[in-house]
Order: sequence, then structure tokens, then C-alpha cells
Amino acid sequence: MLVSVEEFILSLQVARLSTVTPSGVPHSVPICFALSGNDTIYTPIDSKPKKDISKPLERINNIANNDEVVVLFDKYSENWDELAYVMAKGKAKVVSDEQENILAAKLLEDRYIQYRDQNYLPRGAMIIAIRVYDFMSWGNLQ
Repeated sequence: MLVSVEEFILSLQVARLSTVTPSGVPHSVPICFALSGNDTIYTPIDSKPKKDISKPLERINNIANNDEVVVLFDKYSENWDELAYVMAKGKAKVVSDEQENILAAKLLEDRYIQYRDQNYLPRGAMIIAIRVYDFMSWGNLQ
């Protein structure tokens, strides 16, 4: 059975978002995510504890400086015939449109019980939208 890139991505609970600092240093963090269609990835800045809430997160500063990002979806297995990844290249922004924010929050709540039941995603939470312009895949996406 062939699995689509979208099915592979949705089979995973976490991905990695990579941004670039103003000085050109890569910065990667694990993220929760939701898909809208086949070209937009949403990831929230939720209410889980952050290192220092008095300053903006590095990924937000990086996106403000350079909107080019990569989201990596990967699967590891001890059986190396099952290894796979999808790399999504896109342009990121903080969602400013209220309707888009509501849509993104709903997609995230549908995917993660914690956002529905534990109030980790309060109304109006900051959400990053990544408009994907290229997908690259490798390995066994099944």
C-alpha cells in the first residue's frame, strides 16, 4: 500500500521546526502541528512553561528576521528498511488574522487532546503558519 506524504505526516505526533538566527545559526525545536490542506502547517506557541517568558521566543524572532523555515517529519525504526522522512520547506509568519487563528486552533485541538482538555491553547494563542512551497521525501513512508 502506498502512503501519501500527507498520510505519513499525519501519522506522526511531533515534528521539528528549523529557523535561522539573524547571525545565520540554525535553530531547531520540536513542535506539535496541524495541517490545513496540503500547503499550510500550523504550530502553536502554547501555554506550556517556557524558559523565560519575559522575552520573545527565539523562533519568533528568527521568523521575523527570515521567514524561510524547514519542518522535518521523520520516523526512526531499528529496522532500517522502515526509515523515512519528509522535509517541508516554507515561509513562516505569525498568524494575525483572527479567522485564520480560530481555524488553526480548531485543527490543533482536533489533533491533540491536551489542547482540548487541558487549556494549553487559550483563545487567541500565538500560532505560526508555514506556507509550504516544497516537499521532499525519502525512505519508506508506509
